[in-house]
Amino acid sequence: MKKGYDLIVIGAGPAGLTAAKVAAENGLSVAVLERKGTVHEILRMCGMMLVTLSGNYMGERIVYNEEQGLFCFPYHGFSLPYHGPSKDFFSWEIHSPSGETIIFGDYTANIQKGKAGRASAVYDKRCFLRGLAEECEKRGVHIFTRSNVIEVSKQGEGVWVRTAEGKTLKAVFAIAADGRTSRTARVMGLNKNRGFYGSVTSLGYEMTNLSLPHPYALYQPLIQSGDPPMLAFIVPRAQDHEGDDVWLVMITNVSPSSDHEAIFNHFTTASRFAPWFKNARRVKRCGVTGNIYAPLFHPYKDNVLFAGDAGWCQEAEMTGAVMCGWKAAHTVTFAMKEKLYNEEGVQPYLSWWKTYHLDKLDYNVFLKNLLMPLLCSDSEIDYLFSKVQETLPTLLDPYEVPTHMGKALAKIIPTIKKEKPGLLEKIEKFGSYPPHIMLKNTIRVGFNCAFTI
Repeated sequence: MKKGYDLIVIGAGPAGLTAAKVAAENGLSVAVLERKGTVHEILRMCGMMLVTLSGNYMGERIVYNEEQGLFCFPYHGFSLPYHGPSKDFFSWEIHSPSGETIIFGDYTANIQKGKAGRASAVYDKRCFLRGLAEECEKRGVHIFTRSNVIEVSKQGEGVWVRTAEGKTLKAVFAIAADGRTSRTARVMGLNKNRGFYGSVTSLGYEMTNLSLPHPYALYQPLIQSGDPPMLAFIVPRAQDHEGDDVWLVMITNVSPSSDHEAIFNHFTTASRFAPWFKNARRVKRCGVTGNIYAPLFHPYKDNVLFAGDAGWCQEAEMTGAVMCGWKAAHTVTFAMKEKLYNEEGVQPYLSWWKTYHLDKLDYNVFLKNLLMPLLCSDSEIDYLFSKVQETLPTLLDPYEVPTHMGKALAKIIPTIKKEKPGLLEKIEKFGSYPPHIMLKNTIRVGFNCAFTI
């Protein structure tokens, strides 16, 4: 093919910048296309959590080395620089509508252990992306901001990428790392045969001066009465200066038409959680919306590999995204050196995707996190939470939560069967019914945009 790049990376998030950095270190010529004007600008709501420091995730045991400023992936054998702030948290508390609580991690015992007892930590994504971008630029990566990709097509042995701003780049391979609402997946037609499960919409504020029971915990309140029901999250923010603690306070549900602002105001001023916000101050408004698709079971088409959220169900998390970028970049390097400019050349990535995404992370399990609030009434959730008396293991992985919740509920099945047999029938549905049946109402109100534009 005519002179161009070895690799074009679409999207300058964690997956894309990791891929660009690694490919450039391997000697490839790399271009990155990013729709934002500034790579490290965060325009959408993001929890900025490390998933996870308290267990395995995608076959990896992530290590955060604060002294050296590194996020380490020892099983896969690489590290990424991070010199920003962080904040540890030591339990995950899920609150029922009337105040019953299920807790993952013994807060008091964990905090006494220090770093060894943390559930995980939050980081500053802006610092992380800025550092990765600087690493890329040092290695000769060309980063083009304000570039909205509208067409990706196969041309000869390579791929051409065209932007709305009139830029056309060509390369042997491309890596699509443009997030959970991937335009690349859409314009290339890869969403047409993916399962669609609904649209999640979230709104929130960064806030200070909260009065929380535990200042170093992650909170997930279930808000009273809603159709569909509303979840809330209260997530600590990492800060690079002294001052008031900052928290991300957000509400989320699967109905884009809900009045999220009104619900947020009620949650923080009139619900049973209102005392937590009595002296709170709002700092910054933020939000996000996106579709829930099944993963791409074959994340490749026409010399384009899909990495991170662009090919996964909902979110691969930062940790999953960078692993995808790392593996995709090495795979493209291998293909270039072997002069295999086709699907045969990228088989190592496709095999890795199957092993570390499809086999280790069952997206059907992830979707079960939505089921209890959707299928059970407030009073039924209160009842179930009241019967789970044990503190569950310290974890953050959303793929592990349903498993441990299921084990806890299994212990109280005889009691439920005796006291609330109708509720037992609902619980049995959690494990036996397929997601497209259980989530039929969320699918109906969502906005599926599967086709090309």
